[in-house]
Amino acid sequence: MERYILVSTILGFIVLLFFFNEYRTNQSLNQEATLEGFIIMKEGEVYLVEDPDFVQEDANKLTIQELRRKYNMSKLWIKGFGTLRGIKNGQKVKVWYSEILESYPGKVEVIKIEPM
Repeated sequence: MERYILVSTILGFIVLLFFFNEYRTNQSLNQEATLEGFIIMKEGEVYLVEDPDFVQEDANKLTIQELRRKYNMSKLWIKGFGTLRGIKNGQKVKVWYSEILESYPGKVEVIKIEPM
């Protein structure tokens, strides 16, 4: 009986943590901290090009160093693999974020990404 109560308490705690995390994510989305740009996935990294003059062909042709010299880019810090589901290299996206770290290139802590 004690084992049943202990397992139930632990499972209840895990469920509460999950719902708290979902609530916190939804609250962050309501604050409308967003960026728009083109997603670049190269060399195991994910970048956001915020330059309106971006040419989509450059996403596949140029290296990261060449893209950095040519365009204004931020590195995306993504937690969770499902965030990029359905997103293609060079696609225009809207990114919700919680924090932008001051570095070169700037690192953006991503909450959610949607194609446009």
